Amino acid sequence: MSLDENKAIARRHFEELWGKGNLSVADEIYDPSCVGHCANFPDQTGYPESEKQLVMRDRAPAPDQIITVEDQIAEGDKVLTRWLCRGTHTDSVPGIPATGNLITLHGMHLHRIRNGKIVEVWAIDDLFGLMQSLGVVPAESGSATA
Repeated sequence: MSLDENKAIARRHFEELWGKGNLSVADEIYDPSCVGHCANFPDQTGYPESEKQLVMRDRAPAPDQIITVEDQIAEGDKVLTRWLCRGTHTDSVPGIPATGNLITLHGMHLHRIRNGKIVEVWAIDDLFGLMQSLGVVPAESGSATA
C-alpha cells in the first residue's frame, strides 16, 4: 500500500466511521487481529466489533459531531493523524447530564496498516479539554506564570 492509500484508510476511521457513524466501515478497515492502545482503556481487542461499540457509545451524547482531520503524516506502515471533534452535548454521559454545550475534543491516533487493514492503534485525546467544554472543569483564563 502506498502512503496515500494508508492515509486514506486512517481518514475513513475518522470521517466515515466516527464522524458519520457508518459502522460498516469498521468491517472494511480493521483487521480482526487489531490491538488498540489508549491511555484511558486497557488494550482493546475484538475488532471490528469492539470499535463499533465504542462509536455507538461515544456518538450518543453528541450525535451531530463532526470530526475534522487536521494533519496527517505517513511513514512506512504507520499514519499519524491529528484530529478535532466538535458536537452538541444533547444526551447524558455517566455523571454528566446533557448541557447543550458545544463540545470539542482534540486528539491524535497512530494507525499501523498492513495489507489495507488497520492492525494496531495508539490513541490519545484531550479529555481535560473535553471536560472544560462540558463545563465540568472550569476553563482557565489568562496565561500561566512561574
